[in-house]
Amino acid sequence: MPTPSPTSRPSPTTATDHPTHHEGPAAGPHPGGPSSGIGISGPAARRAITAAATAPQYTGNIVTARQARQIRANPQLALYDNPNPLLMCVYKRDKALCHRGTKDTPSLDRCVPTCANIARTDQHAVGLRRRATVVAQRAAQVPGPLGERLRSNAGRLRDLADAHHRTRTTLQDGTA
Repeated sequence: MPTPSPTSRPSPTTATDHPTHHEGPAAGPHPGGPSSGIGISGPAARRAITAAATAPQYTGNIVTARQARQIRANPQLALYDNPNPLLMCVYKRDKALCHRGTKDTPSLDRCVPTCANIARTDQHAVGLRRRATVVAQRAAQVPGPLGERLRSNAGRLRDLADAHHRTRTTLQDGTA
């Protein structure tokens, strides 16, 4: 999914939009879906698993435009991948910290780390570790306070990845 531009509106992805785990949970028992052991963590992890587990599976049949609109209109199936902070928003308006009001979509450029709509997949955690490595390499080349700040940021990214792995759940765990 492309990174949204600052002026574009985010588009929801439904649990059936992504056939692999690379951009969030996928519906069904195919490789990469939640039943394959891929982990998810965060305050909204259970809602993301429920969305993936209850979403209609793509069986190779052509879906009508009406059916597609119904799937996209179901707020329980709306998952927003947010590649910049490496997380997924399982959007529920009354829990959103990115804005207050009546907006029906999240403000992905204003993600708040303590939001109850956040979920992370194993792929997000891998991305956090990669980003931490890059930031740590840059920190080694920068002296003084800027280097310290970069090292701190790399540590924070590793801590987020570690927290994901400590708290992740899968359908195989029997904890979802």
